[in-house]
Amino acid sequence: MKKLVTLLVLCLIALTMNAQRCAVLEFKAGVGISQADVDGISGIFITYFRPAGYTMVERTQINKAIDEQGFQRSKMTESQMVRIGQILNVSKIVVGDVNIVMGQYNVDARVINVESGTIAATEGATFVDTSYRTTMQNLAQKLASQIAITSEETVNSSQPTQQDQRTEPYVIYGYLKVFPTDLGTFDAEPKTVITRLNQSQQYGYRTWRLPTNEELTLMRANNLVGNGTYMTTESKKEVGIVRLVTDRGKGEIIPAGYVDLGLPSRSLWKDQNEIGGLYTYDRAMANFGNCLPTKEQWEELMNSCIWTKTESGFKVKGPSGETIFLPAEGGSHCDGTTYDVFYHCYYWSSTLDESDKAWYLCCSNTWFGMKSCLFCRGRSVRLVK
Repeated sequence: MKKLVTLLVLCLIALTMNAQRCAVLEFKAGVGISQADVDGISGIFITYFRPAGYTMVERTQINKAIDEQGFQRSKMTESQMVRIGQILNVSKIVVGDVNIVMGQYNVDARVINVESGTIAATEGATFVDTSYRTTMQNLAQKLASQIAITSEETVNSSQPTQQDQRTEPYVIYGYLKVFPTDLGTFDAEPKTVITRLNQSQQYGYRTWRLPTNEELTLMRANNLVGNGTYMTTESKKEVGIVRLVTDRGKGEIIPAGYVDLGLPSRSLWKDQNEIGGLYTYDRAMANFGNCLPTKEQWEELMNSCIWTKTESGFKVKGPSGETIFLPAEGGSHCDGTTYDVFYHCYYWSSTLDESDKAWYLCCSNTWFGMKSCLFCRGRSVRLVK
């Protein structure tokens, strides 16, 4: 009986701890510094502030609450900050100020209990501009340790078995790079945090993202994550622990206008059709050359992605969770007359068949696949890298 009561108490404690939420407001600019510079400094702090036992509120939710109340971010009073905490249903909010005094940056951060309005913890740091990242990381970790909720059960369920003070990502099968640590538990995909990690090229990579379900399985098989609920591309709107991955090279950037669908070939598809209407094969090859998809790339898109018919075309969702849209623009005969517009897509590939006709993608409301036709036919063009 005692064991049962103890177990129930532990469960209640765990539930209480899991209910704790925390929000970090962007720091305020003081003497000698612009708000834009302070936003960058506080962004680094936010990246590393992960107190144990808390669910961090995503930046977009905080900004939405501030905008709905009509508050000015750079001029919020402490009572307004507490009000934002109440709206977000958090137990603690973190605020801070940055000033430049005699050429040195001075950062003062504090944690406020939303229920009582009192200060729960404070921490400060001084640095020169060349050491701001390490200093802000240390400041965030020190302040987080002051309010951390310690529970062996909570730690065991949320921390990976091999997580330590690594300075390089883990690598699985020579291609999948795994972020050395969890970022914390979030209500939804922390897009702002991920963007800032990529902008700062954390560990040398610019393409950190959520893992797919399959990639999470690989991470678990290699004992890189624990048994907690981890967020993936398929569950990025649900509460979960965030651990990032990338399968790209160091410093690699996704070109503007292209989408990484997470395809096995690592091909990047453009997010829009090329302007100019329908193209003959010769005109398409002359204008776009090797950027025109091959027959194999179209087949990979068909086999690796989820296709959904809409009223104006097809939505294509890749393994990474990203999507592109292929509008139904019909096709044309060699004499220029158009045909089959409704629910039909016709897209050139760069590949020729055995009879020297060109392969193209054909999608209708009941079928999609590859066909070949004469060069003089008109087709849409979607580019790939």
